Amino acid sequence: MLSQQELEELVRKTIMLYNRYRSPEATAKVVSVTPESVTISITGSFCYSCGVMDYVEDFIHEFKILTDKAELKMGKTKQTSPRSFEAEYRVKYR
Repeated sequence: MLSQQELEELVRKTIMLYNRYRSPEATAKVVSVTPESVTISITGSFCYSCGVMDYVEDFIHEFKILTDKAELKMGKTKQTSPRSFEAEYRVKYR
């Protein structure tokens, strides 16, 4: 199991990796990190025809690149504005 500090650092690195390849079309920011869940805000001028869920799921794939000690599973996703979504991920430890 990762410590709170290790998990927060992994999320920070995941956001940097995610934003490197997707910003400004999609930009991720941390909302909250707990041992059980990670909540991320994703904003931008999304390609709606591609499917917004692809942007939400991409965060899981970037996280997976950085660690094999834990993985993220999709939780609730809600639209917070016309160009912003908040995605909750459950943390599953290996």
